[in-house]
Amino acid sequence: MAKKPVNSDANGEDQDLTNDLALALETDQFFLVYQPTIDLQTDAFAGVEALIRWRHPDHGVVNPLTFIAGLEASGQIIPVGRWALNTACAQGAVWHAKGYRFAVSVNISYMQLDRAEFADDVAAALSSSRFDPALLVLEFSQRTLTRDAETTLRQLAPLVALGVRLAVDDFAPGDSPLADLERFPIDIVKLDKGFIAGITNAEVAAQIHNLVQRARTMKVQIFASGIEDEEQVKRLQLEEVDIGQGFFFSTPHEAVEIDRFLEDFAIFSGKPL
Repeated sequence: MAKKPVNSDANGEDQDLTNDLALALETDQFFLVYQPTIDLQTDAFAGVEALIRWRHPDHGVVNPLTFIAGLEASGQIIPVGRWALNTACAQGAVWHAKGYRFAVSVNISYMQLDRAEFADDVAAALSSSRFDPALLVLEFSQRTLTRDAETTLRQLAPLVALGVRLAVDDFAPGDSPLADLERFPIDIVKLDKGFIAGITNAEVAAQIHNLVQRARTMKVQIFASGIEDEEQVKRLQLEEVDIGQGFFFSTPHEAVEIDRFLEDFAIFSGKPL
């Protein structure tokens, strides 16, 4: 049977899906996919990023750009975000029990971070799964971190105390300098994929070079998102970017497919996992 089309209004809001979101979590319609990340300097497997998807009974798999705003507007991002964190940690622990040792990244909404109980949610996810906190990466948007610096610093302190790593997502050097993030306890800066697309441009390459050198002094890793071809990989390696992710390496997959990816990666690359 063909899937029903999603009806969007002029504002891009999917009116047909709004009410359905309220039932999606309790009826197990959400699931996670994982996109591999690669160490660009050693070609080793570095980890995965957990990404939420919605398998709607009528519309099929719904693009997260369609429903994340709805989750935030309704406040459902809190329980759904907690579910995603718990699920990602549990799956990471499964991989580690198989002998793999790599990072698992989870995207965090500003609404989650704003809750006083958020650090408790993270601690509970780590405790119940027995996942190594040093291998959990929590990703925040730059806007989330910088909107109220003093409050954000207080919110991040208990997360740092847990031993997890923190990343800022979709960073674009043209919008703000890396120095704007220096006061935050950030471990990883993920460059916006739109910026990476211009890596073959000498000016962009120079920006990335300067960014990497600055990051070295801050003890921060630089992560390139949206890598699509081998030329981009070579230029990023030349500029000593640490980690890479994109369709050139792999699209996002459900956990069982990641298992097969790991097996193939180990066989054909000869690199550690």
